[in-house]
Order: sequence, then structure tokens, then C-alpha cells
Amino acid sequence: MIVFLVISAAIVGTALLSAISKNLLHSSLWLIFMVVSVAAMFFYLGNIFLSMVEVLVYAGAIMTLILTSVMLSRRYLDEE
Repeated sequence: MIVFLVISAAIVGTALLSAISKNLLHSSLWLIFMVVSVAAMFFYLGNIFLSMVEVLVYAGAIMTLILTSVMLSRRYLDEE
């Protein structure tokens, strides 16, 4: 029960930090941590397949695409 509460708090905390973060890169990193926390919850609940799919598809592919697009955006160059 304690593990469930800790993982749940991590999911909610990282989701809130992702939503309120002003920096786009930091928000994306918090989103990655949230996806990994959801995968940990799936693993804890006994569904190893969904845990692996969560990590490989979401944290691996989609978050890499988002981070690449954030890093290649010209937002920081335009502020100078």
C-alpha cells in the first residue's frame, strides 16, 4: 500500500510540475518522469507488458520527438 501511494504521489507531482513549468524543456522532462512513473505503477500492479510498452513507446519514441522539436525550436534565438 505504501508503494502504491508513493508512486501515485510521484505521478501527480510530476504531472503538476509539468503543467506549471515555465520552461518548455523542463516541462518535457517532467512529462518523461511522469510517463516513467506510470510505467512503474503498471509494473507494480502486475502488468509487465503495459509497463514495457509505456517506456518504449511513450518515454522512448514520443518524448524523444517532443524533446527534439523543443531543442530545435528557434524560440530562444528570437528572444535575444
